[in-house]
Amino acid sequence: MIRYYILFDNYEQGLALHDLLDAAGVNNRITPAPAAARGSLCCGMSLLVEPDQIERARAVIEEEKAVYHKIVPLENQLRSKRDVYC
Repeated sequence: MIRYYILFDNYEQGLALHDLLDAAGVNNRITPAPAAARGSLCCGMSLLVEPDQIERARAVIEEEKAVYHKIVPLENQLRSKRDVYC
């Protein structure tokens, strides 16, 4: 399954967009930025957005002029035994 990871230059951008998406009712969650997409970014945070929510997320980003680095579609990068958070 393809999932969308929104990447940032710093965590403040990520937290700001997370709040905007939450306020707009767009399902998203904070996750580590996948190594496959991170490249030279120093921020290890990303927002994970499911395919059925990505267009709504893009609309919020455009409407609010939110700052982000890029949106990367990737096959599921979560590992059930590793990516478990409180």
